[in-house]
Amino acid sequence: MNSQAQMSAAQQLSQAGSGAAPPLEESGATGDDDDDDIPDLEAPEDDGPVDETGVDPKDIDLVMQQVNCSRAKAVKVLKESGGDLINASESYVLLLLPAYQ
Repeated sequence: MNSQAQMSAAQQLSQAGSGAAPPLEESGATGDDDDDDIPDLEAPEDDGPVDETGVDPKDIDLVMQQVNCSRAKAVKVLKESGGDLINASESYVLLLLPAYQ
């Protein structure tokens, strides 16, 4: 692009800038809004005892590490998947996606 074309493009951008979005302070998008209306991604979990009968503790630990979830969630998805590690991990991840909720 030659210098004349660059100057022309710069002028067009500066003229178009007058109709741009208002400054952050005027837009109402400042940091003082409270987030009470935004739902939590996950409900808090009870850290009480979990029935791990029929589930290998090493599998629980592996699922917890892979999907970064609590022990209770790992046990739940492992039981639902029949102990299949891949399906357990996938089902947990799919539960986090909005399209699958």
